[in-house]
Amino acid sequence: MDVSKNYYKILEVEKDASEEEIKLAYRKLAKKYHPDLNKNDPNAKDKFIELKEAYDILIDPEKRKIYDQIGYNPQNIDFSDLFSKYDNRRLRELLRRIFGSDFKRDSYKPPPETMYI
Repeated sequence: MDVSKNYYKILEVEKDASEEEIKLAYRKLAKKYHPDLNKNDPNAKDKFIELKEAYDILIDPEKRKIYDQIGYNPQNIDFSDLFSKYDNRRLRELLRRIFGSDFKRDSYKPPPETMYI
């Protein structure tokens, strides 16, 4: 894995490029390297994925600010606040949607008494 990715160089834009310039550059390069349009080029898919990664970072102002400050380094990724943004109800709801059950203890309902007759 390359620890010195330069997203501006990948998208062929200047560091002070506007969002519109980034979008245009991404669209042009995405069309150029799209795997469906380049079936004979085995590197097109990897280049396309790299373009998408660069675009996702540079188009989001918050991610771009962080990237401009610390650059690309997988060791700089901080997962400590992964669940801090979500309260327990949201996490339970997410787990409920994934697993299809209720994670509250008080939500258990015994079967009806007539079921065992």
